[in-house]
Amino acid sequence: MKPLLFLIMIIGLIPCLAHGQTGSSCLSPHLAKGDTLTNIYSRTIAMTGEGFAPLVFRISGSSFYQVTDNHPLRPAFVETDRYDGRPENRSATVIGLDGNNIWQDKPYANTSASGLMYNTLIWGPAPAQLHEGDTWQHTIGVPWELGGPGTQTITVVALDKEHQTVTLKREGFSEGFYDNDAKQMEIATTEGKKLRVEVKPGTSHWTGYTTFRQGIVISDALLVTRPVLLTSGEQHFSGQQRQYILLNAMPHLP
Repeated sequence: MKPLLFLIMIIGLIPCLAHGQTGSSCLSPHLAKGDTLTNIYSRTIAMTGEGFAPLVFRISGSSFYQVTDNHPLRPAFVETDRYDGRPENRSATVIGLDGNNIWQDKPYANTSASGLMYNTLIWGPAPAQLHEGDTWQHTIGVPWELGGPGTQTITVVALDKEHQTVTLKREGFSEGFYDNDAKQMEIATTEGKKLRVEVKPGTSHWTGYTTFRQGIVISDALLVTRPVLLTSGEQHFSGQQRQYILLNAMPHLP
């Protein structure tokens, strides 16, 4: 019994053990078939500037996941999405920790800023063992939900080894359009005239905190800001845009 007790004591001293592709058990899912997971979320896009009225767009909803395959790197679910004001959407889905997903039998890259689990496409591979104060850099090579291609620094700000929970801060910069970004929009000038304008984005800067428990997102907040230039013919408007997402895990309500 003594050797076993000693091993248990040593394991307890390791902040987060190496496990799976993400590097740490804090960031790798531990799922069982039949498990149910739910999150609730919102996204806001707001723009202000001189010469035009402020703009704001908002969307919110929730998603429900039932595990059908607990593969450690590519778990499968039946996913039900409910965006407020829109019809319910339901499908079998595969969520890869590398960002390669399948929805309605079609593969796609998961460029969402947040979601159900740790996504190495957005976050990069984590170190095999995590400690408070650790940092790593990751280059996001494609446009994603809250940024263009760019580089971010990730910092471990809190770690609960007993419950395999970690809070990460991410901060980065990028150039260019986001994934599914609006390249044109309609504004109303301060004189009340409506204009269709072209959007030219400046440098984006984002920062936020995300808490994971065994690879599942428990809470997430991310804010990005950037200057924008709006043009319509010879008219030019300088603006400031900010976008943010909020996501929290929650119990499932039928």
